Amino acid sequence: MTGRINGWLAATALLLSVAGQALAVPTCASAASDPDGDGWGWENNQSCKVAPAAPDCANAASDPDGDGWGWEGGMSCQVVFKGFRVAGTVVKDANGNAFVARGVNNPHAWFDTQSFNVLGNLAARKTNLIRVVWTMNGSPARLDQILSAIESHKMVSIVELHDGTGSNDAARLQAMADYWARADVVAVLRKHERSTMINIANEWGDAGKTPLQWRDDYKRPITTIRNTGLTTTLVIDNPDYGGNPNGGLWYGQDLLEHDPRHNLLFSVHMYSTFNNPDDIYNTIVNYRNGQLPLLIGEFGYNYNNGANNLNSRVDAARLMEWAQQFGVGTVAWSTAGNDGPNAWLDLLSGWSATTSWGNLVWYSQYGIANTARRASIY
Repeated sequence: MTGRINGWLAATALLLSVAGQALAVPTCASAASDPDGDGWGWENNQSCKVAPAAPDCANAASDPDGDGWGWEGGMSCQVVFKGFRVAGTVVKDANGNAFVARGVNNPHAWFDTQSFNVLGNLAARKTNLIRVVWTMNGSPARLDQILSAIESHKMVSIVELHDGTGSNDAARLQAMADYWARADVVAVLRKHERSTMINIANEWGDAGKTPLQWRDDYKRPITTIRNTGLTTTLVIDNPDYGGNPNGGLWYGQDLLEHDPRHNLLFSVHMYSTFNNPDDIYNTIVNYRNGQLPLLIGEFGYNYNNGANNLNSRVDAARLMEWAQQFGVGTVAWSTAGNDGPNAWLDLLSGWSATTSWGNLVWYSQYGIANTARRASIY
C-alpha cells in the first residue's frame, strides 16, 4: 500500500511539474513568431504563447478618457478609428495615409437634384472632396443617398449644417450637435464614417464672438457627438463667419485635449478678412508652427477689383499655391446656384459649363486638376 501511495504521489508531482512548466511558457514578443496561426510561436529557442489580440470596441464611447482602450462585455477592448483622424497638421484617411482636400462646396440643401446630378461632373475634374451643404431639415435617408453617390465617384465628404451661420447663440450650436447625435443621423454617419468628416456648424459665431467664447461654447457639442461613438474628424469653423483664425490658433489645443478622440480640424473661410496675401500665408504658417490641423473650408477671389458684395480681393492663385506648398486642404465656394449678389462665386454656369472662377479653381497651376490626389481608401 505504501508503495502505491508513493507512486501516486510521484506521478502527481510529475503532472504538477509539467503543468507548472506549461504555465511558465513565455508570451511571444511578436505574433509573427506564429506563422501558422495556431496560437504558438518559437522565440529564443523555445516555444512561446501568442497573446490574443484585444477585440475592437463596438462603440468608441466605451473609452471616455480617450486613451484608446474601452471596456465592453466585461473585458478590455481597443478603440479603432473608423474614419479620418488628425496627427499634428496632417489629416489621415481611414487607411492611415495623408489626405489633402482639393474640393468644392456643393449646395445639396438648396438645390437637391442639381447638386446630386453634378457629382459625376465634379469627380471628372479630379475633385477629391465634396463639402455637402446641409440643414437640420435634411432627411437622413437623402443624406445616405448623397454620401453613397459621393463614394461611388471615389470622393470623400465633409457634411456641414448651415442653420447657425452667423449666430452667436450657444443653444443654436448645441441644437446642431443634437442633430448629429440623433439615432437616425448617427446610423447614416456610421455607415459612411470611413469616407466622411462632420463639420458641426457652418460659420457659427460672428465678429462679436470672441475666440475664448468660441472655445467654451464648442466643448459641449463636441462631447455630445463623441458620446454617440463616432470617431471620425470633426471640423470646426473659426469665429467671425470662419474669418478669424485666432479661435483655432489660440484655443485649438484646448479643444483637441477636450475631445476624447483628439480629432478636430480647424477651418478658416477666406474672404475679405484675407484680402492681404500676408494674412493668408501667415495663417497657414502659424497653424503649421503650432502643429494644428488647418482646412481652408471656403474661399473666394478678387472679383471686380473688390467691388463685390463681400468686398473680396483674395489672391486665390497664391492661396492655392501656398496650400499646395504646405499640404493644407482647400474647398472652394461653390459649385453653382448662388443668388444674384453672389453669382460671381459660381464655379459652373448652368451646372455644367466652367466659369472663369471655375477655371482658376480646377485648371490653374495649383488648381484641383493638377494637385488633387484621391484618398487611399479608394
